[in-house]
Amino acid sequence: MFITIEGIDGSGKSTQAIRLSRWLEDFTGRRTISTFEPGGWDGGKSLREFILGSKGYSALSELLLFLADRSEHVSRVILPALTEGHNVICERYNDSTLAYQSGGHKLKISDAERLIAACNFPEPDIKIFLDIDPETAYSRITSRTPDKFEAEGLLLMRKVSDFYHSRADEYMIIDCNNLNEEEVFTAITSKLEVCICQSR
Repeated sequence: MFITIEGIDGSGKSTQAIRLSRWLEDFTGRRTISTFEPGGWDGGKSLREFILGSKGYSALSELLLFLADRSEHVSRVILPALTEGHNVICERYNDSTLAYQSGGHKLKISDAERLIAACNFPEPDIKIFLDIDPETAYSRITSRTPDKFEAEGLLLMRKVSDFYHSRADEYMIIDCNNLNEEEVFTAITSKLEVCICQSR
């Protein structure tokens, strides 16, 4: 299975991705690879640092940088794992690119979708959206050094959240508001268990 975890900054994606990978491996009996974007491939650290640290370039340039990173990520990590019969859980993927560069930075959505489609990346089997109030998420990230996107603050987070909500029917939505880490994890695994069993 190829599962992606989406959401605004501060929604808990990293925490849940790590826990979910262990659960999915036990549940399916298949090795599960947990990875992330940008930079989740051997040699990707420098590109991640550039993407998240540099300022002043356009939304189109942002998108092209993310696609370059994703191309290496897919070819070096995701596709080999899927070909070998492993599960893959990826924190952020195509939907993050659309949400941030189109929803947040107003790149024309048709242009973004056309460029992503041209790359012919594998489609996830399930896309999980961790839905959380932007104000709550923002309060979580103020204690750390912000990256380029986090530094844009609450306004960007609201725009990105609105974009995800505009495509709600594409996701397995987990309402994270008023839930602790364990409760969010239980909500995810309960829905996933049903989904996986139905697909067998």
